[in-house]
Formats: sequence, C-alpha cells, structure tokens
Amino acid sequence: MYFKLLGRKITQAKNLKSIDLLLILLFAIVIFKVSSLYFSVNTDDGNWEQFKVEHHCKLRTTETGTQRLSWGCDDGKIYYRWRQQR
Repeated sequence: MYFKLLGRKITQAKNLKSIDLLLILLFAIVIFKVSSLYFSVNTDDGNWEQFKVEHHCKLRTTETGTQRLSWGCDDGKIYYRWRQQR
C-alpha cells in the first residue's frame, strides 16, 4: 500500500516536472523569438537625412492638414521617422 502511494506521488511529480519543463522551454523559445525580432530591426537613423533627399520623401499629412510622423517616398514605401524599415 505504501509503495502504491509512493508510486503515485512519483508519477505525479514526474508529470508536474514535465509540464514545468515544457513551460520553461516554451517561455525560452518566446523570449528568443522576441529578442531576435527586436535586434533584427534596422534602426539606422544616421543616414535618414541623406535617404530622405535621395528618395524625395515628403511628410504625409492628414485631410485636416496636421502632420503625422510618416514619410511617403518615391519607392512607394511609407517610412516612419522613429522606425525606418528599408
């Protein structure tokens, strides 16, 4: 009887450990993916002024005439000053 109870506890502990290990592994994968996305973004602000002139970028405005933080360029893409994606 004691060994059956001990066997159940060990089985429960193994299952719990497997779930914990799975959750830790999943968390590590998510952290790795998020960090790789963060570091893959090109944040080169040093060449923005030159790029803006070469591609004839114009500040986009809304219908009311207020300025937004986006730029329309002759390559057909929209760039954001705080996050230039080329």
